[in-house]
Amino acid sequence: MIVDSHAHVFKEYYTESEIEEILEQKSLIVNVVGYDLSSSIESLELASRYINIFSTCGIHPYDINKLNNETLDKLKKLLGNKKTVAVGEIGLDYFRDLTKKDDQLKGFRKQIKLAKETDLPIVIHSRDAFFDTISILLDEGYFKGVFHSFDYGVEEVKKVLDMGFYVSFSGILTFSKREDLREALRIVPLDRLLLETDSPYLTPVPLRGKKNKPQNVEIIYDFVANLKGVEKDVLHKTVCNNFFDIFDKANLTMGKEVACLKS
Repeated sequence: MIVDSHAHVFKEYYTESEIEEILEQKSLIVNVVGYDLSSSIESLELASRYINIFSTCGIHPYDINKLNNETLDKLKKLLGNKKTVAVGEIGLDYFRDLTKKDDQLKGFRKQIKLAKETDLPIVIHSRDAFFDTISILLDEGYFKGVFHSFDYGVEEVKKVLDMGFYVSFSGILTFSKREDLREALRIVPLDRLLLETDSPYLTPVPLRGKKNKPQNVEIIYDFVANLKGVEKDVLHKTVCNNFFDIFDKANLTMGKEVACLKS
């Protein structure tokens, strides 16, 4: 099976028929990632209906003002479900001034602590905030997780790998001006690599301008296989195994021995 490690398959972005089309792709494993409490609930509802869909629950830095003690308690309950495999997406984003940096920093720490309590990996969103992201992770001492839609360069990816994280790349890799990101990909070992669409965003070339969907992850696999000089079947199986290794709770409902043999 082919893995899209990060997508937002929600009614906010897709029609009901589009969602059904996505979810019924039996050869595709999708990690549906929440950005606030309501989308986290929606992701778990989808995951509960389909064996090949998994849920990640958390509060995005741009929605961090929605995080309070009641929300944390509700998130913790969602994280206890067998189909919820990670806390996320959480982190820091200084690209737009939509929420206060101090609120983002506090919210990131609170959700890392939640991951520690539930022994789940974290799905990290970090944009224009690398130093602060790393500083908090080092201070909290939690290195179980994934840097999603990695958007930094070679030196940054070396640091992330040294800390023990997996690295996930999106369709940004295919953008003509992002040779820096392609250089970062080249040094990521296959056994620490994940691939994603971040649907409905970041549609890969040659589909730029259209709404992204998890099925388009195949374009990213083709691109990465060519860039790293590996057979596509090998890449499918390796990324699939990586997914079940870092999101190990997924093995409770779909063992990687079965899922990754079908890649």
